[in-house]
Amino acid sequence: MVEDERKYKRDFLRTVILLKEIKFFSDHLFKEQYKTNDADAMLQKHIDNQIYLKYDFIPLNLLRESLDGFSIYCKDNPELTAQHKKLKKDLDFVNHLRNKVGAHLSDEALDKMIQWNPDIYADKARTNTVVQEYQIYRAMMEVAINSYLDTNGQQKQFGTDLDIELEAKVFYTYLLNTVNSSIHFLEEIQNIIRPNIKYIRLSESTVCEEEREDYFKEAIRIALEIGNNPSKKEKLLPRMAEILRMFGIDPEPYGEAGHTDFRFKTKHR
Repeated sequence: MVEDERKYKRDFLRTVILLKEIKFFSDHLFKEQYKTNDADAMLQKHIDNQIYLKYDFIPLNLLRESLDGFSIYCKDNPELTAQHKKLKKDLDFVNHLRNKVGAHLSDEALDKMIQWNPDIYADKARTNTVVQEYQIYRAMMEVAINSYLDTNGQQKQFGTDLDIELEAKVFYTYLLNTVNSSIHFLEEIQNIIRPNIKYIRLSESTVCEEEREDYFKEAIRIALEIGNNPSKKEKLLPRMAEILRMFGIDPEPYGEAGHTDFRFKTKHR
């Protein structure tokens, strides 16, 4: 499926990182609940959710950017191909939200927040910081959601503008479904990649076959350079040790004598 083993390893790292971060934020968004009748505490919970939401958009958007690279694992798998296609559409909306609430605080967006939600500067907000902050984050999310428009000027994801206070269920249902679909998709991709990952013992080389000659040449060049100019030893030996480790050789047992012998034999070969 994939000729380059390094792609398997890179993509496996992507799945591990993205799964960890998406699950972390979804746990905070959808599982933590404040059991309280305190109105201010409930408002603070909503504010906290909006902040977590901003950061949850980051790994979701990174998944969106990785989808093209993951498409190779979807070939000959109609179900995974369908998941890939739907995720791409849903995550395009996430990218829009990330840009609006996480990447910029433009004058235009702030003006729209003030225009669409006059409660931000209502008298009650003057004396209650939590109420004002709640209205600010509510307005920020509504501006982001309702500015995602199709060519006809309609909200592109839901078909109509949302009032996040009255229609929060619509938005959070979309978000929860997208998060769960992302997790399921990543787990499927990870299961495809995992059998193709070659793990090594520390005594084995980590250098790909096509790279060996270049590293051998570099090691010889370093040895010759140290032999001709011993003053460069301190500067160059760390790189030599790094190359030895790539080939599964621990340089420590050789110590200074080992390096000296290596230099001597190379110089007078």
